[in-house]
Amino acid sequence: MISKRIIAWNYFCITPSLASMSDRHTLSWKAPIITETPLPSPIKRTYIRTPNGLLELLVAQPPSSSSVQPRKKALLFQHGGFGSAAVWIPYLLLFSQTYGHPCYAASLRGHGASWNPGFLRLVFGTGKAAMARDLGYILNFVQGFEAGQRDGDVDPENVVLIGHSAGGGLSQYFLSQGLGQVGGLVLMASFTNFGGLGVYWNWAKLDPWFGIRMYFRDLGHPRSPLSSTTLVHRAFFSPAFPTADVKEFEPYLSEYESLIWPLGMMLPFVNVRNVLRNVLGWGSAASARVLVVAGGKDALMGVVLMQRMAEQFKSGFATLVRRKQLQVGPGLGAGDEQERSGGAVSFTVIEGAGHHIQNDLQWEESAKQILAFVEDL
Repeated sequence: MISKRIIAWNYFCITPSLASMSDRHTLSWKAPIITETPLPSPIKRTYIRTPNGLLELLVAQPPSSSSVQPRKKALLFQHGGFGSAAVWIPYLLLFSQTYGHPCYAASLRGHGASWNPGFLRLVFGTGKAAMARDLGYILNFVQGFEAGQRDGDVDPENVVLIGHSAGGGLSQYFLSQGLGQVGGLVLMASFTNFGGLGVYWNWAKLDPWFGIRMYFRDLGHPRSPLSSTTLVHRAFFSPAFPTADVKEFEPYLSEYESLIWPLGMMLPFVNVRNVLRNVLGWGSAASARVLVVAGGKDALMGVVLMQRMAEQFKSGFATLVRRKQLQVGPGLGAGDEQERSGGAVSFTVIEGAGHHIQNDLQWEESAKQILAFVEDL
């Protein structure tokens, strides 16, 4: 097992200290020079070729000394707005090296070391459908690679999709549109299926100067709400998270973000029943195949919104079972509809965690919750 100290060192020390920099971030209107974040040795970088450009993929395989057979479920991590594959480094290390799960994290276009469409094209011309196509290329690559590790068995159930924030909303949209299938779904501080109005209302309450700063001082720049270390800390982390560590995290944020992607999720944008249909394995399931994770100190998504989303997934599952549109296993077939739906969709709160649950002080606790879910699939 790798120690907590090694994980922390690899994650926070692969970038130079930013302690001497000003609190305020200098906004950029130009496409950044694409750079590759240095990686701890167990993680490898590769690229997925698409018709538009290359997408960065970080891969962490179990240690070669691992004798776990059969091969465990593969985990595919999807970042959210302003994120990149690198925000998942702690999880990639822990789940692969300690728990033996093959792990993958990709950067969507305009993020991390993936191809960048440029400011205008990304900000005003790239919506959730384009991002979902990227996710499709990523999932197909991962499922194909996993098939090669499993004697050619192309089985969508072998991959669990884990989406954070807008990436959680994208994961729901992707499955709702029938663009792919997976064996389990984890939604971490995710955009809610019923739309993001509540999210931005929370953000406005958190930062009353949001609109004035963005449209008068920063001329509509998408990074305006995250244009200082203080703002990043307030929006993404718990109050107890050290400011110095926020500064170390900031290089993982993209210089600008699509406005069309979140705007396309402001109103209800997915069919929950379609999402559930494209999560496979219900016929043999004895436990949940969807997990909703909330941060107890998440000022953006919050516990209330996450709980409401979980309840809507439970209701959707009960409807599918009642209409006999979903075959369920013995563990989910007993009792009334409410009991079945409660067993099919799990909800958990990581006490003390902010929006970036996977990077906050409580990241190991969230990892334990996800591990328990995955290993029950």
